[in-house]
Amino acid sequence: MSLISLKGKPLGQVTLLTAILTLLSPSASAWASLKSSPEPTLIAQEYACPPYSGGSQFVAAETPNFYIYICGGDLPNTYVGVAKNPQTGGIILPLQSFNNDQFVAVNGNVRYTLTRNQLIVTRQGRVIVRERANWLF
Repeated sequence: MSLISLKGKPLGQVTLLTAILTLLSPSASAWASLKSSPEPTLIAQEYACPPYSGGSQFVAAETPNFYIYICGGDLPNTYVGVAKNPQTGGIILPLQSFNNDQFVAVNGNVRYTLTRNQLIVTRQGRVIVRERANWLF
């Protein structure tokens, strides 16, 4: 995974959507399809969960600026957030906790909380992102 920053602040374990596509589908046609598709969510869903997470996708959600996927094997274990702006990037983190309606992943002092209604990202307890979320399944 590569380290990138958002507005000059490091995000930790970060990977770009292109890296996900490259790792899981080395063909350039997958990336071209994603960029040109009128429904990128459906294409992105095929490639969002990393192989080491267990192969199951428990939740796919969309906010105005992100696609979020909760992945795992028998149980959810991985949070994948992909920015709709490919230059912003994305993040893959282990889940810290979950229940039927809430998933929490932590990266240092940044906490990602996905509920059925919203995505909340906090840094040191202060909200830095709050967006309405729609669960696609």
